[in-house]
Amino acid sequence: MKIFLNEVFFLLPVVWLFVSCSSPGSLTQDRIHYSEVFHNERHYRIYLPANYYKSNREYSVIYFFHGWGGRHFEDPSAHLDYENIEKLVDKYQLIMVMWDGKMDDEEKRPYNIGDHHDVKYDIQMSDYFPELVQHIDSNYRTVKNRNNRGIIGFSMGGFMSFYIAGKYPEMVSAAVNIVGSPGFFVGLPENHTHYPVKYTFDNLADVGLLFINRTNCPMVGLNDAVHNGALWENLGNYEYRKLEGDHQVDIPGETKVFESTINFVVEQFKNPPALNDRWTHYDLSKDFDTWDYSVKSNKSEPGFIVLENVDQDGFGLYSKQWLPKGPPIKDIQISLTTTPKYVPDSLYKVQIVYPKEDKTEIRNIRTNQAGSLQFDLSGNGCEVGILTKDNRPDLVVSDYHFSDGKHFLIPGEKQQLFVELLNRKGDSLPFGEIKVEVSCSDSSVLISQPSVTFSVCNGEKLQRIPPFEIQCNKIPPTDGSPAWVKLNLTIHNDSLKFEDDIVVPVWFDVAPFENIKVDDGIPVSFTNLQSDYLKNKVDSAYGIGNGDGVVNPSERILLYKDSCRLRLFSEDPYLVAEDETLVDEMLPGIWPDGFTFSSVVRIADDCPDGHEIEFLGHYETKTHMPMYRSVHWGKIKVQVKKN
Repeated sequence: MKIFLNEVFFLLPVVWLFVSCSSPGSLTQDRIHYSEVFHNERHYRIYLPANYYKSNREYSVIYFFHGWGGRHFEDPSAHLDYENIEKLVDKYQLIMVMWDGKMDDEEKRPYNIGDHHDVKYDIQMSDYFPELVQHIDSNYRTVKNRNNRGIIGFSMGGFMSFYIAGKYPEMVSAAVNIVGSPGFFVGLPENHTHYPVKYTFDNLADVGLLFINRTNCPMVGLNDAVHNGALWENLGNYEYRKLEGDHQVDIPGETKVFESTINFVVEQFKNPPALNDRWTHYDLSKDFDTWDYSVKSNKSEPGFIVLENVDQDGFGLYSKQWLPKGPPIKDIQISLTTTPKYVPDSLYKVQIVYPKEDKTEIRNIRTNQAGSLQFDLSGNGCEVGILTKDNRPDLVVSDYHFSDGKHFLIPGEKQQLFVELLNRKGDSLPFGEIKVEVSCSDSSVLISQPSVTFSVCNGEKLQRIPPFEIQCNKIPPTDGSPAWVKLNLTIHNDSLKFEDDIVVPVWFDVAPFENIKVDDGIPVSFTNLQSDYLKNKVDSAYGIGNGDGVVNPSERILLYKDSCRLRLFSEDPYLVAEDETLVDEMLPGIWPDGFTFSSVVRIADDCPDGHEIEFLGHYETKTHMPMYRSVHWGKIKVQVKKN
């Protein structure tokens, strides 16, 4: 990773309609084509190098995504020097396409993303991108592969740049985000999910990334947290530049920053990132394709389908209601078709392990004529091993815990970390001595003797390895940066190497919150508030119970610290973890960017009378200019009383 502190397929059947606002030989062309995704005409602008009509060569393509208020031909906030773009395109010998994110003539906001009320259309810009790429590749002399295709986006288009590149990493090799938004709701009006950029860098592990923040941008604080999310992910293909200036691409009349982003993408074209042996993908769509894998599901509520540690030997399949550690989506069924890299019309033995149910299933599945395997699985969580002729092991982290059996790091304490490995290929493969190394990009985490070596026990698909000694001195973040710790594990011997990671929550040493109020089915009203925004506020009721403000068994409760809803964390055995839900609220600011989430938790039916539940919790506020999130942490204790 490089940090600069100073400025330096879908092949859809389509009928195409061309309308040019310039002469046939012009280097800049405003065109229209018919979109099967939108079922109407779509606009775009294309810039061609000066020698395009005199040569027969093929050109790499950069797609530019505008921000709010922009179109394919303008973006007032970006301050792009459109007259000089032709010179840059000619200098770097490439094609540039500017798409139109406007959803219809009446809607100013582009892309069908934002707060709940902004998601209005049954059309996704993410569905349109492959269609536009296919149109450009079919009608212009382009180099038709991912290593010669990139994206640059500004503001909302910056968000879209990382989102689209993460959804289709097999289509693009580089993505640039210039002062992009930190997270939006994306999807359909009846089923949309909050997409937090800071927790989705796994989707971009095979894409060269550049993230540009601005010191005077209203979102500078929000994007500081996004940058910390990239550091948390420990990416190797990531550059960050924090430049002087406002919410813009360039100073009016200049093209310095814009050219630097083009240069970054061109360098990625010359030296594309090496693809990882394994990949992980989060997708909020009901059905999707990525890296030649096809997923179809009955998903009808917010959340993500997760393909984890995918390689030719197997994959993990999960669902999460939110990232990074949300519970699974209930009752979700998924049909998955693998890449067609297996022997066609052949029988494969497959092991499916369901970690939560402690259950293993063996199936014999025949590939189709293309060489793909098809699975029908639950999204509650499973690991799949595909036995091939070489029958080599396929190791992933199955679980972890500390010596007290719990999963929280406790600052200031030395703890023994126990990690459990799963061989997805079976339980009878003798592969000798294995070394496991643990590392963490967070300097507050100290790991004594960060590697252990052990001999694998034959006949056991689960391998319990010697413990690591770990100490955490982490303090709670006061902005929206990732609060938890991510541990990176490398598992290898002379002939094999596997990588995996663990997200570990931290039980921060913070003072108790006072003045806690309980929503168990009645709205909570407030007085003595800190801002005009909250004055005389009466919130909705999100809890479900008898409404007496006392915590009872079987109730769903939301807790408040004064006027602020709390996000809660606990491992108490009388909380039904899989029944937790989140309530979102737009943080007040100059722009509608930044959401805070609070917890609605369910008390178990058999919770004893007088049982005390301790939570770690936080709430958020936000300054208006610039928009820094201010996160306040505390401990909360509630006593459960039977009616």
